[in-house]
Amino acid sequence: MHLRHRTLPLLFSTAAAALLLGGCATDTVMPKEDVAALQAQQPHPAHYASSYVGGKVQDNWLHRFHDSTLDQLVREAQQNNPDIKIAAQRIAQAEAIMRFTGTGMMPQLNLQGTYTQRSWEVQSKHGRGNIVLALNWEPDIWGKISHQTKRDAFTMQAQGAYYAWARQSLSANTAKLWFLVASDRMIYEFTDQVVAIQSKAQHILDQRAKIGQGNMRDVHMSRAMVAEAKETRTAALSAKERDTRALEVLIGRYPANALHAKRLPPVPSRIPAGIPADLLNRRPDIIAAQYQVAAAFHNTKAVELLRLPRITLSGQAGVDVIQDTMAKLIGGLFMPIFDAGAIQAQIDAATAEQKIAIENYRNTVLNAYEEVENALALEQQLVTRYAYISTMVKEYKTTYDMTKKNYEIGQGTYIDVLTVQAKWISAQIQKLRIHKERLINRVNLHLALGGSFDTPQSKSARKGR
Repeated sequence: MHLRHRTLPLLFSTAAAALLLGGCATDTVMPKEDVAALQAQQPHPAHYASSYVGGKVQDNWLHRFHDSTLDQLVREAQQNNPDIKIAAQRIAQAEAIMRFTGTGMMPQLNLQGTYTQRSWEVQSKHGRGNIVLALNWEPDIWGKISHQTKRDAFTMQAQGAYYAWARQSLSANTAKLWFLVASDRMIYEFTDQVVAIQSKAQHILDQRAKIGQGNMRDVHMSRAMVAEAKETRTAALSAKERDTRALEVLIGRYPANALHAKRLPPVPSRIPAGIPADLLNRRPDIIAAQYQVAAAFHNTKAVELLRLPRITLSGQAGVDVIQDTMAKLIGGLFMPIFDAGAIQAQIDAATAEQKIAIENYRNTVLNAYEEVENALALEQQLVTRYAYISTMVKEYKTTYDMTKKNYEIGQGTYIDVLTVQAKWISAQIQKLRIHKERLINRVNLHLALGGSFDTPQSKSARKGR
């Protein structure tokens, strides 16, 4: 059932009742019925539309690549990346704000001292001073501060979920850059081999031309192909260095182009994807958006309570230099009568913010579904493309070898050799790139499914902190 926007303030009514009756302002566990009501606003299919493997989503996905260097880079990124440190500080900031808001429920005790000297005539002076302990308290009769504290607590929980999402995203980006650097290295090494092959062929053609047995058109074509191969090698080197520096910055190192990637690992077997509804309770960004809805609800309730009277109590006890001792107790009542619509404007703004939070939640869920569907569909497509490109590489290599042998025995021209060679080189490079894309897409799928990169041991360690 879809809830209309005008009924949204009732969405978390159970949570509000629990707060007012339970009195635990920092209990930030959303009631199951409220979570279910929020999740029901976005339809969830029973299964993914793209081809997928059934079964529970797996955590600790890093180990599937069997790369100890990648594991170390991820650990280094988690420790040193500035964005992760910022995300952690946002939790601390939100927690401090929550504590500050909660102090509004407690009495405030202050020490005050005054001294006044007055002169009525030149020779007449009179001074008076006092030291007073002042106690001020505004009882949270209607639960306004309780709602504000609950708002801040849910905001803190949202920041915690965003931090978890940032950690997962950082690990995924580290892995993807590592695979990209490895692919760059392999392409560079291959282009370097191509330069050596073509330079050797150019030397042979030049020597044949000197003794009058060569074709100058072949010589010029060969020289052009050598120059093209060197340009391609230089471009591959630039890409490798650029991506290496990007990875070094991501893990918190100086961009010195000092990392040396290994060769690309094989693509692991397909992974189980669970069902779409699993994402709602697995992906930290969805959970964070859920907490933001709860925070917006309690903010709206707190603003609505501004219409009710405020009762303040204050007491003073102290010493006066003339009267020796003094004490007084004061009670106050404040209730808005006419404010030119100021409170209603705040209520409207808070209600709009609540609707924004709900739509942001729906958008986050839809984006998550899109990411999973894209990764699942692309995985199968890349498998198909890899099979085609593997056949192309094999057949072009065979054709190149045959054409080269024919040329060596005087059949065909060197242009034929260069033409087939260019196709073989292009196919080989494309095969490397598709291999890299398959690895990157697998990482994207792990991230989209909400799979954690952590080992069970590291999860337990973090919970124990």
